Amino acid sequence: MKKWKQILLLVLVLTPSIFFISKAFSSNRAVLDKDVLEISGPGGLDIRLADISELEWIDDLPELSGTPGFSLGFIKKGNFIRTEDELEVRIIRNEDYGFIHLITERGEIYFNLSSEEDTRAMYSDLLSTSP
Repeated sequence: MKKWKQILLLVLVLTPSIFFISKAFSSNRAVLDKDVLEISGPGGLDIRLADISELEWIDDLPELSGTPGFSLGFIKKGNFIRTEDELEVRIIRNEDYGFIHLITERGEIYFNLSSEEDTRAMYSDLLSTSP
């Protein structure tokens, strides 16, 4: 009987952990809808295109320290502290390649999507819609 209780406790502890880790590893989607960039999924947010003051493609993320966000391997989602100026920035990293860097009224955002082709296509779309 004692072993069943241990097994039940183990299942009750592991199930939420596995759920949250699988959610964090799920890919984000980005959609341009009218005047809003909608990034859905873990760490996602909506950004009004009019609020974007700078847009650039970068190859690497800045160095980060301390984290209120989620980080496991190359996956990073949430708010992080940039080492160079201790500014809090939003990171949505799905893969290990180039990033779209946005500066908005709400802060700085670095993100990529589940494939390099998707990220580059979104970057091109954002360039064509920026004023």
